[in-house]
Amino acid sequence: MYLNNHTYYSLRYGTFNEQDLIELALENNVKTIVLTDINNTSACLNFMRLCVQHQLHGVLGIDFRNKHQQEYVGIAKNNEGFQELNTFLSYHLENKIPFPAQAPAFQNAYIIYPFKKVVELEKVRFRESEFIGTSMATLRKLPFTSYVKMLDKMVVLQTVTFRSKKIIMHIDCYVV
Repeated sequence: MYLNNHTYYSLRYGTFNEQDLIELALENNVKTIVLTDINNTSACLNFMRLCVQHQLHGVLGIDFRNKHQQEYVGIAKNNEGFQELNTFLSYHLENKIPFPAQAPAFQNAYIIYPFKKVVELEKVRFRESEFIGTSMATLRKLPFTSYVKMLDKMVVLQTVTFRSKKIIMHIDCYVV
């Protein structure tokens, strides 16, 4: 399962439409796919419709960013979680308020902080529903940090945003 997938609704960051993203998942035998467009949920309804049509398990979330800086990725556990994420997103966008460095305690959503952000924040305490997202690039740095002892909080957060042999890999990662 890939936890951070973008469509072209992630302006300047995504090149896939919803159908292309679904086809890519099917080509790579992915059974569960998470849509996390940047500060946007416009593709969600069509994405979920296509997931059902293609017998994929679709999950919704949001990649929260201040300008180009990724703060965290929120992944809904259920419809209530998607509402929580949308309410949070709408409030900040409507009022032109930057997203805080640390996400609120959502009751029905997971939060994944990118490894770089975790190191910057010196975040050492994580709620049960919070995780550290590592990518291929950050795995090399992990052994030199105290976070190496927190493997139970690690998930692979490799963004899928455009078609490339480098990006499309067979990694199974799960949010516990």
